[in-house]
Amino acid sequence: MRKTSLIVSLFMATGAAWAQDAAEPPIRDEIIVFADPLELVELDASRAVMGLDLSYAEAPRTVNVISDALIDRFSIETVDDLAAFAPGTFTGSFFGVPGSVSLRGNRADTYFKGFKRVENPGTFPTPLGASERIEIVKGPTPAIYGAGRVGGFLNITPLTARTAKDVKAEGHLLAIEGTLGSYDKRILRGDAGFAFDLGGRDAGVYAHAEYENSDSFYRGISPERTLVQSAFTLSDDNFEAEIGGAWFNSSGYKQTIGWNRVTQDLIDNRTYITGRDTDLADLNSDGKLTPDEVDAAVGTFFGTSNIRQLVDFGVFPSPAFALDEGIGTGTLSPRTVYVADEDIADAETVTAYADLAWTLGEDTLRLQAFYDSMDSDLYVSYGFAAEYVADVYELRGSYSFGVGAGPVTLDALVGASYRSYDNETRQTFLSGYLAVDRRDLTVGPTGSDIFDDPFSQEPNGIGWDTDLSSKTTDLAFFIASDIAFYERLHFLASLRLDRFTASSINTGNTIFNPALGFVRFKDSEFQPSYELSLRYDATDTLSFYATYAENNALETNDGGGIEVDRIDQQNFVADSKLYEAGLKISRRDLAGSLAIYRQTRQRSDPFGNLDEETSKGVEAELKYLLSDAFSLNGAVTWQETSIGAPGACGSGNGEFVVIPPRRAGLAPANGYGGLFAALNASCLAELQDGYARNTSPEWLASGFVTYTGPETSLGAFGASLGAVYVGETGGKIDNAIMLPDYVLAKAALFYEFENLSIIANVDNLFDKRHFIPVQNVYEEVGVLPGRGREFTITLRAKF
Repeated sequence: MRKTSLIVSLFMATGAAWAQDAAEPPIRDEIIVFADPLELVELDASRAVMGLDLSYAEAPRTVNVISDALIDRFSIETVDDLAAFAPGTFTGSFFGVPGSVSLRGNRADTYFKGFKRVENPGTFPTPLGASERIEIVKGPTPAIYGAGRVGGFLNITPLTARTAKDVKAEGHLLAIEGTLGSYDKRILRGDAGFAFDLGGRDAGVYAHAEYENSDSFYRGISPERTLVQSAFTLSDDNFEAEIGGAWFNSSGYKQTIGWNRVTQDLIDNRTYITGRDTDLADLNSDGKLTPDEVDAAVGTFFGTSNIRQLVDFGVFPSPAFALDEGIGTGTLSPRTVYVADEDIADAETVTAYADLAWTLGEDTLRLQAFYDSMDSDLYVSYGFAAEYVADVYELRGSYSFGVGAGPVTLDALVGASYRSYDNETRQTFLSGYLAVDRRDLTVGPTGSDIFDDPFSQEPNGIGWDTDLSSKTTDLAFFIASDIAFYERLHFLASLRLDRFTASSINTGNTIFNPALGFVRFKDSEFQPSYELSLRYDATDTLSFYATYAENNALETNDGGGIEVDRIDQQNFVADSKLYEAGLKISRRDLAGSLAIYRQTRQRSDPFGNLDEETSKGVEAELKYLLSDAFSLNGAVTWQETSIGAPGACGSGNGEFVVIPPRRAGLAPANGYGGLFAALNASCLAELQDGYARNTSPEWLASGFVTYTGPETSLGAFGASLGAVYVGETGGKIDNAIMLPDYVLAKAALFYEFENLSIIANVDNLFDKRHFIPVQNVYEEVGVLPGRGREFTITLRAKF
């Protein structure tokens, strides 16, 4: 009932604003304009939504925008913090690393100034740095920005001397700030910006740097990162240029599944099953299990380890699967998670861009270039290792123009782009030398539960199961237009024609089909993508819209490459569809939206299995300036994601699923020494007819009220208070674990006096115990305990 009441209240507030506007058309001279210090409703639109000059209210999409003022006020540091401010956004655990968010049940792509970055499924924390704004756009990628996932994307716009408020007001900025917080959180940041005249043109330079060296809520994880970002701008009446880039380096963001040996009793009562297996041992005392040591205890099956049992072929118990020492129960702290000193999490990225635009009368010619790279090493001691190297180059040219004839006007954009993605993906997990439940978390890592990694060099050591070299290109032509009839009815259409090419070779040690190894596979596909939208502006503040889109995107692995079997089977391009309808309200003191959607897409997992995924939902958002001092923002989401029927066992369809021992017919203590899985979901009877994906909650809601005091001789004071509600989540198999719903409160205090400011934030104000589902193959056997109460204090000085 409380969920329904919340939605009804939000809709009533939206409807009341609509009714007031329709019944009494506002007289412009009498409009009371409230201050908007957080830029909740006044932020100017960008071209990231459609590529056209449309305001956020005019775009026939759900768009949520987070300004730099909101980023500062709530100390937004990672993408995990965005869920509090955008409907349909959820930060399930990508192994504990804030690399991506889920939008409408799908992992979102990340864009930087309108260009898609390298893949990042939790490889490194996506740097938000000095962002002028973060746009969260739902649905397929607009035609101008290329092929992307159907759920939506994040677009990060960096600060420049042109957009930084202090530089615009004073002509310069020099600032330094430091953040201290819970668990030895330590961050140092600096900003410098200058505006100047260069040959009669307005020019500017802006630079940002930050360094973090902290511990964390989770013991054994100590993140360290460095970001350096800069931009140069130049403009006159007919020309604009922006050239910039960023360098990012991180370490210590170790991946973790959180808790292993997950049972409902563990979730409800913190009762953990203890015990260790001694049949499989570190025989040479080097602190890890090499393949020969594992084989001596459990043997192999067609070149893969029997420590991993696939129910598709039957389960064959072994003494090494059973716990035989220290069996009992214990209690886990939420700060204790699956991590070891031997784990590796190192990443480096380099980003560069150039944006040149010429104004030709009423038209605009724009030329852009983008580069992004990643070099990352990962190792998790339960047996997974990866090395990702990627280089992305993209060139784009576009020409926008407008024409009109009587009551009909046309705004249009035409252009072309070329994108090249080179990737090397090395991974070890296919051979099966891994097990997440062998470790007793009450004891910690030992040589009998740490599996060998390819980064170390020793006799009988494990190598790379996959060693993939991949290159893709995308040559595209696109057109987008907005046709207006009598300034009320708008027809928006876009078309994109992509010629994808893919070339890959796998020289790894574990290739199940010999025909797919050590041979380079090549293919190309020509695919159209399009979008059709109709928008009706009922009043000056209220509009209705409907959108249909079909989109195509490359089906990539975790490093952004294309697996050879995708090329061999000619399905390396995945299609998707979107149906969306909604309404938007935009007034000087109010912004609101309501959207209903349904989308489908093809989805692949790390083993190359394909599924059809369908998501549907309702999203609502309201931002309201109550007065010069008070503002309100809230969001509500209902969503549901389901997977199509994989068919009968033996069909080879359905995703890879790691299952607890009980689902394989074993008591927990008789199976925690190994790993049990279904190679295909079709071999789990309860999943054969399709199933719901429960790692994204059906219900999400958030609400915040903010006070911003006036400037006085003693300075200015502000405060924010709000909460985020997350519904139940869980697994998908019979008797799967269920994670309870929860509410997390957030509070912020702000004080500014002349050139000094202090911001204090508290997350999880009431220290609510909660759990976050793992967004991958371990969702049935792992869970990340949520962080407890945390605070930060940031002191900023401007000179």
